[in-house]
Formats: sequence, C-alpha cells, structure tokens
Amino acid sequence: MRPLDRVLLFIYSFCLTIILVITALWEAGWISAPYLFLWENNLLLDSRVVFIFLGLFILIGIRLFWVSVKPERKKQIVVQEGALGKVRVAIPVIESLVEKTVAQNSGIREIKAQVTTVPQGIGIKMRATVTPDIQIPEISRVIQEKVKEKVLEVTGITVQEVSILINSIAVKKLRVE
Repeated sequence: MRPLDRVLLFIYSFCLTIILVITALWEAGWISAPYLFLWENNLLLDSRVVFIFLGLFILIGIRLFWVSVKPERKKQIVVQEGALGKVRVAIPVIESLVEKTVAQNSGIREIKAQVTTVPQGIGIKMRATVTPDIQIPEISRVIQEKVKEKVLEVTGITVQEVSILINSIAVKKLRVE
C-alpha cells in the first residue's frame, strides 16, 4: 500500500470511528443532538459543507476499496521447490538482468524492462531507445533471443513472451575517445 493510501486509510477510519462514537453516545442518551450540531455559524448545518464532506468521504472510500481489491504485482517468482525449501528470485533481479543483457548490444542507448508473471513462466516488456544506425527488426529479434536464453540460463525460469517497444531513436551517437 502506498503512503498516500495509508494516510487516506488513517483519515477515513479515524473520521468513521469519531462519527460512530458520537452516534453511540447520542443513542445512549449521554449527549444531545441539538448541542452536537449547533456550533458557531452553523457550519455543519450548511448543506454545501455537508455535501463536500460526504463527497470526499465517498471518494476516499472508493479509492480504498479499489486498493484493497486490486491485485498486487508479485515481487518474487518461485524458481525451484526442493526438500530443503523454496528458491525465489525477486522480479527486480530479473529486470536488472534483462537490462544488463540488452545494454551489451551496440545500438541500444537506453533500456527499461518490466517483468510480469504468466501461467507458464514470465513475460518481459521492454522500452528501448536506439541509435539511428541500426535495423530495428534485426536488433529486436537478437534481443528477444538473447534475453530468453540469458534468463533461462541464470534463473531457470522460462520466458514465454518478450515484447519490445522502441520509444525513441537517439539523435546523436555517443563518442568514445
């Protein structure tokens, strides 16, 4: 859960708890309703303020509901299960391996990999910036094969899909002196 969602959850649960405690005290007869809502300038009786607070409360509730039902991205993949336990590889490790493997190819300026789990292994999506002197179909095919082989060799995980998006062609070539 993100920090913003944690803050929203705190505010939401705190407000809801205060409202429920006040309602319980009112129902028990320990406080009276007219004194509870009649503050200076009748701020809480203004319908615009009530609708703003209700709208915010509903939006926060929808956001928290979405966060609770949205599936989280797995952070680990089980590579091997044996008598002594499980061997897991963190997804950022595979992403780093892919980025290093692809960066070794000439013509690749920048690369960003994202690993997703699929039923029979993993899928890899990459965004790359290339130099203008390469043939995109050829380098893409080479990268796909190298990534699939390297991930299988190092981790033992089968790569089901390797997608490449060339999002930019670098304007200038790097000079090495």
